[in-house]
Amino acid sequence: MKVNTIYRITSHKQHVEVDDVSTSPHKVSKQVLIFEDLIPEPGVLKLFTNDTSVGTILVLDAFDKEPFNPFDAITGAESNLQVVKTIEYSGFTGVLCLPEDYQTFYIGQDLIHLPKLFTARVVTLSDRAHRGIYEDKSGPLIVEMLNRFFEKAHKKAAIKHSVIPDNAGELGLILEECKIGKTDLLITTGGTGIGKRDITVETVRMHMDKEIPGIMDMIRLKYGAEKPNALLSRSIAGTMNQTLFYTLPGSPKACEEYLSEIFNTLDHLFYMIHGFDVH
Repeated sequence: MKVNTIYRITSHKQHVEVDDVSTSPHKVSKQVLIFEDLIPEPGVLKLFTNDTSVGTILVLDAFDKEPFNPFDAITGAESNLQVVKTIEYSGFTGVLCLPEDYQTFYIGQDLIHLPKLFTARVVTLSDRAHRGIYEDKSGPLIVEMLNRFFEKAHKKAAIKHSVIPDNAGELGLILEECKIGKTDLLITTGGTGIGKRDITVETVRMHMDKEIPGIMDMIRLKYGAEKPNALLSRSIAGTMNQTLFYTLPGSPKACEEYLSEIFNTLDHLFYMIHGFDVH
């Protein structure tokens, strides 16, 4: 893709064509609108820029050959944009993006579209499964359900599954790896009970930034109404840097029940953790 035209949206809602533009998040809006080939008429453009006082509009070629999805990246020599959503009005399509840090755009600049690849980590905690005494069924089930979720949401995903013993040290290394690497999603299964070897919840809490208690509380109450043992789970959900995590019980049935509820809010949480206030 190549930048053909640049417009600046001023604080007075004027649209001024410029040859090049340097934008800073401290000076102007973080929103960047990208159009194919030409800018819409003023009336339509007003709908695109509604409630946006300042920002930048880029007009690109080959736009129709590049289907954009939320969380995709558009990158150039000195710019890195993250796609929030596509917007359509009167036959025109725009892509709303958020720039990262200091931005420079100029006429003729080449931009590359990088589709977002979501990364997910599934970890089974079980001494016996790790030793091969019995087959791990929960981990593969989670992987299968995640694949269906991402496919239905038209998102590409790379999912890694591993089986480890109920060991806080090994789990801690995985948690740090996910946190530093900004893995999008981490799901553990096992170790949420009250046994001496059930260390998942305590270990994850040590690495947690924010907890999301409502999800797990609702699941416990919903399924505990008919099966009181479901109330005994200590499962938690939360964030570590830009990683969403969920600690699930060890049984395949419980994993299926938990994920069926978790998927209802997962997409919205991806928006929230990336700082997107639109959906």
